[in-house]
Amino acid sequence: MLLAAAAGNAVSIFDVEGGNLREGRKISSASETTATCAVWNHNNRILASAFANGLLSINTLTAREPSLCNLQEGSSPDKRINAVQFSAGSRYLISGGADRVVRFWDLKHQQLKHVFPECSSSIQTLAFTGQSDEHVVAGSEAGVVYLYTQNGMQSNVLQVDGETSPVQFLQSSPHPFVRDKVGAVYGSGSLRVWDAATASVISSFEHLHWAPATSLAFSPVSKNLVATAGLDKRIVFCDIAQKKEMNCLEGPYPITSISLYSNGHSLATGTSTGHILLYDMRRTAKPLSVHVIDAQKPESVNFLQFGSSLDKVRSMDDPYSRPKMKKHHSFSMQGMQSSLQHLATPKELSTSSSLPSSPLVPPVLSDARPTTNQSHDHAPSTKLDTSTQQWLQRELETMKQALSDEIANVHLEVLRQHQAQQTEMTKALQDVTKQLQAIIAENKRLHDENDRLRNVF
Repeated sequence: MLLAAAAGNAVSIFDVEGGNLREGRKISSASETTATCAVWNHNNRILASAFANGLLSINTLTAREPSLCNLQEGSSPDKRINAVQFSAGSRYLISGGADRVVRFWDLKHQQLKHVFPECSSSIQTLAFTGQSDEHVVAGSEAGVVYLYTQNGMQSNVLQVDGETSPVQFLQSSPHPFVRDKVGAVYGSGSLRVWDAATASVISSFEHLHWAPATSLAFSPVSKNLVATAGLDKRIVFCDIAQKKEMNCLEGPYPITSISLYSNGHSLATGTSTGHILLYDMRRTAKPLSVHVIDAQKPESVNFLQFGSSLDKVRSMDDPYSRPKMKKHHSFSMQGMQSSLQHLATPKELSTSSSLPSSPLVPPVLSDARPTTNQSHDHAPSTKLDTSTQQWLQRELETMKQALSDEIANVHLEVLRQHQAQQTEMTKALQDVTKQLQAIIAENKRLHDENDRLRNVF
């Protein structure tokens, strides 16, 4: 499994195996400014990194030669980016920070698509929400959660009276049937789970932490389980359906960020002292391993995130698909442009990979059938045939991966449409019920009026 951590002036990428962290490449800004955030796209092919000077970089890691593209150049501290987030299919990216605006990027065309209306204070955290990522939520330093549509229109404000502490982190539920659930933790130590569709609080845990809460993570395997972390060194597990605390894990250092892996039991925590701790929730409350990012100059881990398990499983079958883990490398734009152009819809991706083209079948295949009489003359052809088979195997693996991505996305889209239809049906039934109640009330009023008139006359 892969883990990215933004700490100090760099984003570090780790390979996690057997509870141990093996550090690989590092991504840093030329001006040696603080790394604030690092997020994976849906299949671990691209990593988005943000820095305190406003630099927003997109790093492609799947090619043999890693590449880099800067969507926004670093200019000044007042352009600090605090949060970035990919949409479900990685077509879009949102960013926000000290300048109080949310920027909506189109990665396929490598351009800024929308700049949302300015918030009242700096943006601390961002997330996509809704059945098909139709909304964007932004948590501000003033304790207000803003809800936007994808075209940049502000649709609602999620706020509790009396809450003025910063929204430190928010996350949308990863489960298809509850994608409208948004969890938010505050500087007051509180946790609130919002329903973005109705702008109402589903569950609230006031002062869950006695110090500022800093991060949260929805369980990938249970739609009602949420883990929160804070500077009080505690990780608290809550059941938002039963509205009660389930468990508590005490850590050795103040916690600044947490991430749950897709298996539901691997937990990573980043601390204010520059440590990364790995836990297996099935075994013990003690960490499996403790890693210091920079022992000479320990700095806070501002953000960490596990990568998806999808590419890790496939990389076991195809060694060429494993991201290259290099400490330092010079980047080029060409690989990034070709990768971003393939970030279209999964349908376009699979269609383009299935179209026949002349490079798909190399000319050597027609000569790769040695006859019995000429087997001695074509001895080098055996090696050529072997290399060709390896090349074809890689092409087939690429096509299989694209097809599998499409199937997974189609399945997810079906689930989302089903949930959307359920929501529409529920709203329609509620409207019909209200109308029926109004008719019954009107009928009762007329009946009472009729009885009164009978008594009068």
